[in-house]
Amino acid sequence: MNLKATAALVIAALVVVVVAWSNVFEIGVKRLQEGSLDNYHVVQGSPGRFVLVEKKAKKSPWFYQVAEDDIETIRVRYLDTGDVSFYKTDQRTWAFTDPEGIPPNFNRWGGVTLLLSGPGTRRDLTAVQPLIDDPAQYGLDNPDTIVDVGLTANRSVQFRLGDVTTDGRHHYGQVEGFPDLFLIASSWGDVISRLANEPPVPKWYVRRDPNDIVELNIYFGNPTTEDTHLVSFIQDYRTNEWSVIDYKVDEVEVPIDMEIWEPLIPMVPGPENITVAVPAVDDQDYSPWGIDEDSDAIEIRFSGETDRGTRFTDGVLLLLGDKSEDGSVYYAKNESNFIRQPIIGLPADWVETYVDLAKNPPYGEASEEGGG
Repeated sequence: MNLKATAALVIAALVVVVVAWSNVFEIGVKRLQEGSLDNYHVVQGSPGRFVLVEKKAKKSPWFYQVAEDDIETIRVRYLDTGDVSFYKTDQRTWAFTDPEGIPPNFNRWGGVTLLLSGPGTRRDLTAVQPLIDDPAQYGLDNPDTIVDVGLTANRSVQFRLGDVTTDGRHHYGQVEGFPDLFLIASSWGDVISRLANEPPVPKWYVRRDPNDIVELNIYFGNPTTEDTHLVSFIQDYRTNEWSVIDYKVDEVEVPIDMEIWEPLIPMVPGPENITVAVPAVDDQDYSPWGIDEDSDAIEIRFSGETDRGTRFTDGVLLLLGDKSEDGSVYYAKNESNFIRQPIIGLPADWVETYVDLAKNPPYGEASEEGGG
């Protein structure tokens, strides 16, 4: 092949490359103009070359942002219906200010401090509304929810959630002391507001109507084994009549002696003055308080009704441990697989009253028919 032929082939190849690149560039520009490459922009590279570079996604602005570990106190106010406060204990767990020392329900509380460390906001309206000229326009003059977050070093931040947007997906929000207007996801606002509207009191602390109690069960020994000694005080929710059965000796439920039982009914749902002896046990070893798999237990079962009228039964199972040195309480824990369970103090007189009755059930007049 002679030199002229080689040169001609090289020139032809260059033309093909240039044409191909031009076509790619033209197609890319066309697609960019048509909106199919909205995430790209054209950048000139070396002379005569252009490339499509992906645009970096714009991060959502922050409503506010603090370190989760810096949060020391939380107060949430919702309309005129709820006002609840929490504080961080010496063991770095969280507890209600009132009732003091009682930890919030783990199912409800998990992740709350992370949410309160700062929600990303989907849209910052300050581009079109640099100042909130009229707070009432967004419901921020009398906000639905006000949250005070106390931080280390005597710092604090307060934010407010106002009206919900017309599409129902966001709240208008404002940080106290700043004029900026934000949109906060309504799901985030609902979780925070619910803390005050429906405080996350642990199930074992809730005071219930005695008429809602289905059973008070006393277990002598491990409640999960078949050979446990179980005595049940049972209420018929339709008639509110009580009966008792010792499953070791009775074949059927027996009416209870109401002269003995009636004065005790108000306390069947549980004692009023439960305390917390230890906020959390990290290693799940409860033996220092006399609690193990063979511990006696008290179970309170209660009924409820859904919005659709369906009845259901739930319960709280408390494993009993040693009596405190001063004799005022029995150490106990809620039967749960959650880590960092608290050790609670059940008033000794409440525990002993129902345990003693279970050891010697107060059968009524019909005891001959059912056993006992």
